[in-house]
Amino acid sequence: TAYRRWSARKTLRKLCAEVYWKEFDEEHHAFYYRNMRTGLIAWEKPMSLGSSDIPTANEWKVLRDAHDFPYYYNPCTLDMSWQPPSDRIMCEATVRQPWLKEYPVALGPCEFFAVEREIEPRGEKRNMCVRCA
Repeated sequence: TAYRRWSARKTLRKLCAEVYWKEFDEEHHAFYYRNMRTGLIAWEKPMSLGSSDIPTANEWKVLRDAHDFPYYYNPCTLDMSWQPPSDRIMCEATVRQPWLKEYPVALGPCEFFAVEREIEPRGEKRNMCVRCA
C-alpha cells in the first residue's frame, strides 16, 4: 500500500541520518557526507535521503578568497562577513599577515577563533586559537 511505502521511506531516511554526518570542507567550499560506521566520505548526498537532507552545525568557518584574504562564513545560515562575527571570541595573538602584500610583511590580529588557554608560568588565561597557542 501507499502508506507502507511512505512509512518505509521515512524509516530509511531516519536510519540514514543516524549513519551519515554532513560536514563543510573549508578547502573546497562544499559539503560532504561522512559515513560514521565505515568512515567513507562522499561528495554527493546519499540517495536514501531522497528529498530530505541532514542538518548542519551552526558554526562559523574562516575561509580564504582568491587573493588569500580571510573571511568568515556560516554554511548553515549562508552568512558571510569580512569582519569577525560578533558572537565569537577571537584569538588575541599578533601574527604575520602576508595576504596584505606589503613589505615588510605586516603584523596584525590573528583571524581565527579563540579557545581559552592557560599561559605558563603565571597561570593566567588568554583567548588564543589552536594555531597560536
